[in-house]
Amino acid sequence: MKKLTYILLLASCLLLASCESWLDEDPQYTLNTQIQFSTSEKARAALYGCYGYFALTSGGYGQHWQEVPVRYSGFGWAQTNGNTNDMCGWLQCDYTDDLLTNAWYVMYKVINETNAFIANVESTSLEDKDEMAAEARFLRALSYYNLAICWGDVPLKTTPSSHDGVAVPRSPRSEVLDVVRTDLEFAAKYLPETNSDGFPTKWAAEAYLGKLYHTLGCLGDATAWEKAKTYFEGVKGKYDLESKFSNLFVDKIKGSKESIFQLGFQVNGDLSSFNRGSWVFNPAASSYGKSFHRVKCTKAFYDFFAGTYWGDPRIETTFMAKWRKCTNNVGPVAQVEPVPSARDSTYEYPYFTYDSGIKPAGWKNNKLLVGRIPYELLTNKENPSADEILAITNDETKFDEKYRKGLKDFLNVCTAAGRTGERAAWPHFAKAFDMNMAGIASHKNLILYRYADLLLMLADVYNELDRKDDAINTADIVLARARKSGIKVSAQPAKWESTLTKEQVREKIFFERLFEGAGETEMYQMMRLRGTEYLKKALTVNNNHSITKKWQENNPNATGVWGERIYNNGNLNDETFLKKNLLFPIPRDEMNTNIAITENNFGY
Repeated sequence: MKKLTYILLLASCLLLASCESWLDEDPQYTLNTQIQFSTSEKARAALYGCYGYFALTSGGYGQHWQEVPVRYSGFGWAQTNGNTNDMCGWLQCDYTDDLLTNAWYVMYKVINETNAFIANVESTSLEDKDEMAAEARFLRALSYYNLAICWGDVPLKTTPSSHDGVAVPRSPRSEVLDVVRTDLEFAAKYLPETNSDGFPTKWAAEAYLGKLYHTLGCLGDATAWEKAKTYFEGVKGKYDLESKFSNLFVDKIKGSKESIFQLGFQVNGDLSSFNRGSWVFNPAASSYGKSFHRVKCTKAFYDFFAGTYWGDPRIETTFMAKWRKCTNNVGPVAQVEPVPSARDSTYEYPYFTYDSGIKPAGWKNNKLLVGRIPYELLTNKENPSADEILAITNDETKFDEKYRKGLKDFLNVCTAAGRTGERAAWPHFAKAFDMNMAGIASHKNLILYRYADLLLMLADVYNELDRKDDAINTADIVLARARKSGIKVSAQPAKWESTLTKEQVREKIFFERLFEGAGETEMYQMMRLRGTEYLKKALTVNNNHSITKKWQENNPNATGVWGERIYNNGNLNDETFLKKNLLFPIPRDEMNTNIAITENNFGY
């Protein structure tokens, strides 16, 4: 029986040879190849190693392929401390960045492992060799897709290294994506229609083929839209949406009807292949485990999402702005007062606490009250005006004095130079949150491709094929689930008006994919698929955000580790900046060891 979790068989199955370039790794099986592939069980043990590398904590989906696409998207926030991670957050990536280096490295690790596995298993007479080769080619396809979308033209290898592979030139992105196509077509032919969680199926391969053709359409291939439609419609109905949005992000999710492909992890497994996503995204002092909380959400993106669909139930699942204080390995801290109170919890943007001035009988302290930015009174919920908020703090007719003081103090936290309490100025992404994490290991499995995103891409395809009504109706399947995801059915996100133009529907779908997939593994890719025009639209949300701009005005030198980012000094008409930020730089270590790569990506 297949296992949900993958075990890296480094000791018992694979012994990696030393190499000069990451592209020059030839997996050497410690046992004679004929013995290693003498039975299906032994061959599958080697295949599990390929899955294990894909799920690696350092460089793979165990951390880096969760962190990088969010942190470096333009809507992720991290400390402004001047290191290479910070510069990538500013969209000024350096090719020495360790997160990018590791993310690149592990995708090629998977490719090298699958190349060797495919060559070996195809030379056998095992009855299920085609199915196992299909699984390996599926993983190779996903790895090359990631590389091609995030780095463009990349070195292409489909055979095991012969140790003369140090000089592997970059192949055009189109050729790399064509290998993705052929691998997925093979996978669709030989994979089973049903499989265990964590392993691909025929329908998953066809869903990824639809995604591939959608990508090609976004990149300018007008002939790809019809092919994307064929594949998407072919798997429509093979999956379904979960009834509630929040059901997707529970611990150890299994058997989800919405999951097209997911990875499984085990908390007490190999130290190199567990899920460390919660360690990256969890707020500090919010769980039984340890959290680095190094990736948060920009205020601009939070407000844009919440303001676009005011009352959208997905907000509570997507963002974490209030939580019960905890101690590592202990759990929730002792209650401060005789009854639960705001002092037991932590609050972040857009929430704050303020002193009521009243000390109930038997309490140690005055009662704290919880406030929120008064979006309902502002002209634009999507972009709350710092000046309007300040005016409210001085208007005695709006709120009582204590609330107004609390709001003014919080506005100061968000906008003033040299402020205190800065950690509260940004919300966290919540989907990776694990209250019961063990140390730095999460109980979460990770869905990489959801049926909701397939439906939104299908809507995009219909729109490009001039079937706007079908596009709106298909997108509304996702929006309708969102409306029903709260305690009560919400009016938002409302169905889009039929009077929208094709261009308006295209933009709606672009941002809806970001809202639905916020804090997941493809934020970076989604923001860049439609080129500089739509990347500019997304980054404009950040650069025009009033509260973010007010901090910049008050701190023009952008000093301190708790700073805001205005991209490219506010100039988003700079096509060079936008074009550069469609791709990551090829890592320095690859440039130094692969003599066939003489130029980096544009702008680097």
